[in-house]
Amino acid sequence: MHFIYKLAALSLSLIGISKPVNAQLQSQSTAPYVIIKTGYGFPASPQKINEAEVNVGNDTFTSGIYGSYAKGANFSLGIGKMLNSTLGLEINAQYLLGSTIRADYSSDLDSVSGFQTDRIRGLVFTPFVVIRNSGDLLSIYTKLGLAIAAVSSRSEYQESRFMLDGKPYQIVSQASEPSRAKVGFAACFGLSFRVSEKFSLFVEANGQIMSLPISRGNYTKYEVNGVNALPTMTTSDKSWIYEKAGFLETVPEKSSPSTKLYNPAYFSYVGLGIGLTYHL
Repeated sequence: MHFIYKLAALSLSLIGISKPVNAQLQSQSTAPYVIIKTGYGFPASPQKINEAEVNVGNDTFTSGIYGSYAKGANFSLGIGKMLNSTLGLEINAQYLLGSTIRADYSSDLDSVSGFQTDRIRGLVFTPFVVIRNSGDLLSIYTKLGLAIAAVSSRSEYQESRFMLDGKPYQIVSQASEPSRAKVGFAACFGLSFRVSEKFSLFVEANGQIMSLPISRGNYTKYEVNGVNALPTMTTSDKSWIYEKAGFLETVPEKSSPSTKLYNPAYFSYVGLGIGLTYHL
């Protein structure tokens, strides 16, 4: 009987100890956390993203540019909170550097040759719903949410050379095309390993589906044989708008922007990311 009393007392003591320990683990697993992540994106499915055009007299030489503007390094900073051991919410601010995409072209007709480079840098906000297992050290998680492109702009640089009426020409131009805000989709799947009470390391596969709506653009630099031509160019020569349909070959009013066929900027990627989670 004395042994039974001792066993009962020991059991009550263990229950008393386990409750605060479990409460502490539960409190840590649902505490807010901060995320720092870096990664690299690859084109999910390369598409035609732009066109390089060279006007030679009354003719226009055109070359396609292919890829994805989201290819390249990206950096994220975010904050999240698990509502319970398996479900949580998270929001990240992601800056996509965007690799430079280059297209070289040439044609024997009028000795046309040159290249154009394109890139987009953008700030994307990604609110996520987080689903993970309840492992204390190793966790598997999935994140599903939206990709909201808040600020982004396409930058173009082109150098072209050609012959016109027996005279050589070299044109160097830079253009800027800002994008409106756009909402797409984002997802992540990864593994997280808790290395201490405050820190976890993670590795993940991630991606987003999005195309940016660019509606206008203008030259910020335009040189012909080394001479700045912007001051003498008309509005229709140095600025343009994008239309989904219309008489695009119509000669525009010189005081109005010219028109080009609308082509959304492909901003999708699949990639890998690594990062650090700090548990508050």
